[in-house]
Amino acid sequence: MTSIRGKIFSLMTAAQNVNPSAHPDAVEKMKKMAAKYMDVKLPKGYVFQKKTTPNGTSYHVIQRSDRRDAEKLLYYIHGGCYIAGLTNNYHSFVRDFCDIEEGITVVLLDYKTAPEYKYPVQLDEAEDLWNELTERQGYQPKDIMIGGDSSGGNLALALMLKIRDKGKKMPSGAFLLSPWTDMTMSGKSYVQNYRKDVEIGERKTALTEEKRKMLMKSDIYSFIGNADRTLPYLSPLFASYEGFPPMFFAVGESEMLLDDTLGVVKKLENANIPVICDRKPDMFHSYVLYKNMMPESKSSFIRIKRFVRENLDI
Repeated sequence: MTSIRGKIFSLMTAAQNVNPSAHPDAVEKMKKMAAKYMDVKLPKGYVFQKKTTPNGTSYHVIQRSDRRDAEKLLYYIHGGCYIAGLTNNYHSFVRDFCDIEEGITVVLLDYKTAPEYKYPVQLDEAEDLWNELTERQGYQPKDIMIGGDSSGGNLALALMLKIRDKGKKMPSGAFLLSPWTDMTMSGKSYVQNYRKDVEIGERKTALTEEKRKMLMKSDIYSFIGNADRTLPYLSPLFASYEGFPPMFFAVGESEMLLDDTLGVVKKLENANIPVICDRKPDMFHSYVLYKNMMPESKSSFIRIKRFVRENLDI
């Protein structure tokens, strides 16, 4: 049964609905919402830095003041349809990882956003930051955990695929929240959950084939540009997953992107990769981001922290 807080935050998320059919100004709406929360606000005891790689990729670093020499690292990639920028909500979400045992340094990719910048700009930046961390700063891949939500989950999977395809050492693992993995909207959950999805769906209408095509042509998908939607680096659902490290997924059963997660989980299982899938009934897209506000989110976050500890060996 959904908690009272879960129901409240579901309603709050509905107020931020960005379905382009119901809200033709969805892109402008997302950018305006993100702009309100750009200022970084961290409590005393944490150090924050904005940095840039030699190739111009922007990223943020968060550390505990008393644990700045932590050898373990979380590389996190934020969501927002590739349209919304890196907000303070994400700094607040990942901050708790700095407190685990001897400490973890958290690095957040501040990628360039769509529709101004399109594929493969964000993937190139993600790879550039990986190279910065592993080649120039000297972090060992086995000491790095990757995390991401929604479009950030898409980019995290694409980055890991590229690392694998180039024959490089993989990170210790990854946790992904409601990753966006299918740019063709082929999953049954897009139709079945269209009325239930408070963030992307429409409560009073069904998803018709005509409306599906309209959504795919909308600015919500603007980061794709003219690229082939079935490319694994764009739609990781169509990739193979041999050679991947342990993976953790959290997904709400009321979101349209449910099958985006389940399809990748199935491929990982078929490749004999250790994978955990935390499915929460009645939960919405990226619900775990509300880890301090809903019991459903808190329980998933506890499982994620356990996964991080175990796979970073701390």
